[in-house]
Amino acid sequence: MAFEKPVVVIDNGSYSIKAGFSCDNHPVSIFRTVVGRPNYLQGSYGKQHYDVYIGDEAIAKITDLEFSRPVVNGRIVHWDNMERIWHHVFYRELKVAPEDRSVILGCACTTPMDEKIKCCEVFFETLNAPALCVQSQSVLSLYGSGYTTGISVDLGYDTTDINPVYEGGLLSYAHIQTGLAGAQISDFIEHQLAERKLELGVHTPSIIEGIKRDCMYVTEDASMSRRDYKKAYPLPSGEEIHVCQEAFLAAELMFQPDLVMGRKSGFLPLQEGVVMAAMKCDSELRPEMFDAIVPCGGLAPTPGLFKRLALEVEDIINRPVNVLTSPESYAVSWLGGATFAGMADSKKMWVHKRQYEDHGARIVRNRFL
Repeated sequence: MAFEKPVVVIDNGSYSIKAGFSCDNHPVSIFRTVVGRPNYLQGSYGKQHYDVYIGDEAIAKITDLEFSRPVVNGRIVHWDNMERIWHHVFYRELKVAPEDRSVILGCACTTPMDEKIKCCEVFFETLNAPALCVQSQSVLSLYGSGYTTGISVDLGYDTTDINPVYEGGLLSYAHIQTGLAGAQISDFIEHQLAERKLELGVHTPSIIEGIKRDCMYVTEDASMSRRDYKKAYPLPSGEEIHVCQEAFLAAELMFQPDLVMGRKSGFLPLQEGVVMAAMKCDSELRPEMFDAIVPCGGLAPTPGLFKRLALEVEDIINRPVNVLTSPESYAVSWLGGATFAGMADSKKMWVHKRQYEDHGARIVRNRFL
């Protein structure tokens, strides 16, 4: 489908949102999916004038604001705040008018049809976008890696979703969730630091995210070298704390949750989730699935994760697998949206504003089933 202007690609995430143009090879903007309002309002919205802060602006004023996360577990739970974020994307981040740009919206694989219909309602009736395409982030991650068939391993903040994709179509019956994602790893690190009597105060969430981003690593065989063992993280006060144990165990939690927790955790090891998802597919499809395993999401850039995942899966199925590495695995779903926008075959997947006005929810169900 040819558009007069580059398509806007928005990847909705529970922790962060990525937005940019389909003509680029990287998102223009990545910011936290949060909306902040002054603490003193105490829920009395609309009764007096106040400033609303979005994304990183809100995080910078963490002590003064009440936060709202409009996307939880991949579902949009607060539509007014989500609309504010999309408005912010167009006018503040991308600096374009929504009525001039068609949009590809990446959503979670579990997004129900009524949510997709509501997205169309907001984009067509409020933002006046000319066309919209809602696609699963799992499918887009395959496109972003240059494949249309494989397994997407979306290591998000609220959920870890493992989804087989065949020729650009989501095999929803084979979807697996491990129950362990970024939020559970953050809780584990916080618990470990609390046991050491480290009080980090109001900056605790940002410090923990920094430890995950800068210090966490995965080893090939659950062993640590002396060089890797030395990990330190600087606090806002200038003091450094050593996070050797937290950096190692937090990543190991993904592969051996019961061993790390010292009890029956109820979490599914990542490698077992990948194999289970593939085994739910027809036997003739399984070899293709193992030939393109695509880790994506906020935890995917963890050093060593790609190699460890390949070794663990190979150990279970006794055959080589192909885990696709990428220096920008955190944005691979967004890249898939940019790729999808330029494909001639994608034109049948778009809903135009005129079509929505003429057919309403029926055409949304038809196109985004």
